[in-house]
Amino acid sequence: MRLASVKDVKNKLSDYLKKAEHEDIIITKNGRPTAVLHHLGDDDLEDYVIEHDPKFRKIIEKRWKEYSIRGGNPLEKVIKRLSE
Repeated sequence: MRLASVKDVKNKLSDYLKKAEHEDIIITKNGRPTAVLHHLGDDDLEDYVIEHDPKFRKIIEKRWKEYSIRGGNPLEKVIKRLSE
């Protein structure tokens, strides 16, 4: 993980994009962290969008609470349902 100022990233964006392929870059403004430059590959974009979608997160939280209260289905039952 590397720290870089907004000014430096602005002046050398291409260099930092290449560096971000190997490590996250924490961008600072006035010495305080303000953003992260994180590499996304072709296969990562969809996962990133879904994981950071507030509606999707609410659905997952709701389902997790339901699972915690009622439990889940045994794997054998799920496999049987999928094969029907």
